[in-house]
Amino acid sequence: MKISGFTRGKNTRKLYYPMKQAVMSILPIVDEFVVALGDSDEDDTTREEIDSIDSKKIKIVDTTWDIEK
Repeated sequence: MKISGFTRGKNTRKLYYPMKQAVMSILPIVDEFVVALGDSDEDDTTREEIDSIDSKKIKIVDTTWDIEK
């Protein structure tokens, strides 16, 4: 059995969401963790925060969010 975790986010620092800490807290109990990153502002650092964890368990999926839906 494989256990997966998932989250999504964009502009997490501006929104005061502790993305790096949240991902790190679940890594010990999952086999993989998927992060869907939305199209974000030019100064967004969410991807850099996730990349700095440097875990082979993390898979980043780039997405475009349609806020109208």
